[in-house]
Amino acid sequence: MKKLTKLKTKPNLQESRLRENLELLDQIRTDAVNDIESLTQDFQHMTLVTESVQRNYRALLAENQLLKGALLSIIDECACWEGNRCDRCCKILKILASDNSEEKPDAASKYRSILSQLRNLE
Repeated sequence: MKKLTKLKTKPNLQESRLRENLELLDQIRTDAVNDIESLTQDFQHMTLVTESVQRNYRALLAENQLLKGALLSIIDECACWEGNRCDRCCKILKILASDNSEEKPDAASKYRSILSQLRNLE
């Protein structure tokens, strides 16, 4: 039988660097895939939260519309008439007209402020 001898050769630096680079690239790609999967889960969660907020907001708007309708029907059923409303109907009309601006912030300016803050984050 023949004896096999192992020859000691100098390590090829170029080849070892290439192998290290390939391993590093594989690790980076694996990390990127994991990050994308994590982002996907985050986006799915955000979508569920957004849909929930939309449902709640729609329900709130519907309830608000019902309340406005009820207030208007109170005015319609009152014995007073347009141009000569009683105190209660005047209060209801004032509330419906949102005439208490000192209590409520300007919604449009608040919305613009939020949008500008979000744009500055980008």
